[in-house]
Amino acid sequence: MTKQNWMGIFVGILFASSVNGQVGRLEWHNSIELPMMQNGKPSIGVAGPIVGLTNGYLLIGGGANFPDLPPWEGGVKKIQKEVFVYSRDGEALHLVARDTIAEAVAYGGNLSLPNGLFVIGGEAEEGKTSACRMIQYDSYTKKITALRYPDLPFQLSNMGATHIGNKLFVVGGECQDGVSDQVLQLDLENLAQGWIRVGSLPYAVSHLQLLTDKSNNLIAVGGRKANKDAVSTLYQEVLKSSDGGRHWEKLTEIPFKAAAAVACILPDDGLWLLSADRGTTFHRVETLIFEAKHASDRQEAKRLTQAKNQLQRNHPGFGREIWRYDLSYEKWKKTGELPSSAPVTTTAVVWDDMIVLPSGEVKAGVRSPKILLANFFEK
Repeated sequence: MTKQNWMGIFVGILFASSVNGQVGRLEWHNSIELPMMQNGKPSIGVAGPIVGLTNGYLLIGGGANFPDLPPWEGGVKKIQKEVFVYSRDGEALHLVARDTIAEAVAYGGNLSLPNGLFVIGGEAEEGKTSACRMIQYDSYTKKITALRYPDLPFQLSNMGATHIGNKLFVVGGECQDGVSDQVLQLDLENLAQGWIRVGSLPYAVSHLQLLTDKSNNLIAVGGRKANKDAVSTLYQEVLKSSDGGRHWEKLTEIPFKAAAAVACILPDDGLWLLSADRGTTFHRVETLIFEAKHASDRQEAKRLTQAKNQLQRNHPGFGREIWRYDLSYEKWKKTGELPSSAPVTTTAVVWDDMIVLPSGEVKAGVRSPKILLANFFEK
């Protein structure tokens, strides 16, 4: 082998070591659970909770669950009002207060801003909402307050949301008449202008993640789109916009469909996908619902509905795999597993070096009361 070949191999090894050295790791430690419910029973958790940081505290609340019976037994979904406030001490979270918000909300966008937790749209007791609020916590009074901000131009839930400085962005989401492809922006320094449309996604999509990288690019991850007469379309695309949502380019696809995912971007220039609904069971449930709706007789409709209920009852969950996408080298790699069942339909909070994965849905109609905690380390 020539000297040049040996040098090439040596440089390649050094390069690979350098790249690997940039990849961080997550170290999961003892999770905690949401407090007891007001009736004295253990919490059953919520999906689509209000989650984020304000004034040095973590808020977890709102959200939706089935407090009486699961949906396959006729249970009714309820939107919750209670909010829990946590302080941080090293690797531990401590409950310091609990309060309620005036209007229950779930499945909205959550943005941790310097002035508070900004909650965008979502679902209220009467249905989807366009309301936007800044949620704040007063450590002296131990009370939650909510300040109204300009409403969205239409009612919207299960959207992607992020911010770049004082500019807030919303993409996609479920609206009253279908699924949106719009990119909306609110400039906190020009509230009189309200929300404006600045662009469109390549397709309509809800249940997606919207993140911001270190170069202030918008990154849209996965999602799904409900279809009127067919099963939902599930996406594995990753999209990037470098001009505030006006134009989008496709990055390397996720190795699988990823709806209602939970993801965050960490200092190692990695997009960490912590959970996702890959849609296998979801599509089978949708198919049975569709077939029952169009069944030729009552008995057949009943049989198909029972099959759907059994499928939901025996839902296998969403797995525990963690995947990382290197934003510099555009490659996906499995990097580990969660310590317990993966929650979807929630928001990951990056609190300095701590990652908080609060509650969420772990099976169809089943929520988790767990708050999963990890610390991020750069190798």
